[in-house]
Amino acid sequence: MCFGIALPMDALPENLVLQHQQRVVLREPGTARELRFLFRDPQAELPTWHGNQLAIYSWGNRDDKGSRLPRTGWCRQESLEAGRWQYLHPEPVDIPAIMGLEKGVWFLIPEGIRGILVRDERELPHVYMLTQPASHYYQIMTRHDRMPVLLGQQM
Repeated sequence: MCFGIALPMDALPENLVLQHQQRVVLREPGTARELRFLFRDPQAELPTWHGNQLAIYSWGNRDDKGSRLPRTGWCRQESLEAGRWQYLHPEPVDIPAIMGLEKGVWFLIPEGIRGILVRDERELPHVYMLTQPASHYYQIMTRHDRMPVLLGQQM
């Protein structure tokens, strides 16, 4: 499923880095600083390529106050393909990332993750990470039966 992502600071425009400085971490001495986006954050967000624009949007929906959006941060690819998200008019997006976090294990993501963007009752955008059944390798590595749909890569 992927409960967090990381990307290098230089992957985002300076104005977005300044708005999200609290996410900046140094993985280990001598490495470049990176931004981390975690679903457990008080305001979970994801960087997102929507069309030709890079922005940071709410990651799914954790609001239990009657929103029509599914209360999760993920969308099963098979549910999307079966039309279960059609009422939300999902739009495909790409989520830039170089690392993913699942159950305490960080793993490489060479090109990014696929997602969908939907809008809530107030027309505010929310991004859901697409997932698929985990490969054997991913299950062994993370002990999880779902994995993100990666751009240009299989695990």
